[in-house]
Amino acid sequence: APPSAGILSGLQAICIGSTTTLSSSVSAGSWISSNSLIASVNSSTGVVAGVAAGIATMTYTVVGTGGCGDATATRTVTVTAPPSAGILNGVQTVCISGTTVFSSTISGGVWTSSDNATATINANSGVVTGVAAGTVTMTYTVAGTGGCAAVSATRTITVNPDNSVG
Repeated sequence: APPSAGILSGLQAICIGSTTTLSSSVSAGSWISSNSLIASVNSSTGVVAGVAAGIATMTYTVVGTGGCGDATATRTVTVTAPPSAGILNGVQTVCISGTTVFSSTISGGVWTSSDNATATINANSGVVTGVAAGTVTMTYTVAGTGGCAAVSATRTITVNPDNSVG
């Protein structure tokens, strides 16, 4: 009987620098990548490593016997570059009831405050408002896509009790 490459499974979206494992319902085959500069694959274990952003096809081959040809099955893997939270900017002091704006060189992220009782920050615009004297950490988070995790960057701000900023 002709061989079968089986049914392939495993995540098809990974981040540069991460791995996923592809498998087949049929053992005794071997894996090969169409482009190991994008994604490499261990020929026996099916562990795929993201190398660079792009798309590579993983081919699983079961060798035919008794005059029968080889059987192959493919699975496409998309490798995505990890997101960046960018470089954060903005004046790091404010007075109670005063405002300043934090920004990032990367758009699309969301701002949060470690202590809304000391200073709040608008999640989208980055407008910081001083509430009470103290120091707060503001976190800017950019969502991950394509198998990549979210990333964050932080910037502190000191809320001064009066008009003597600095």
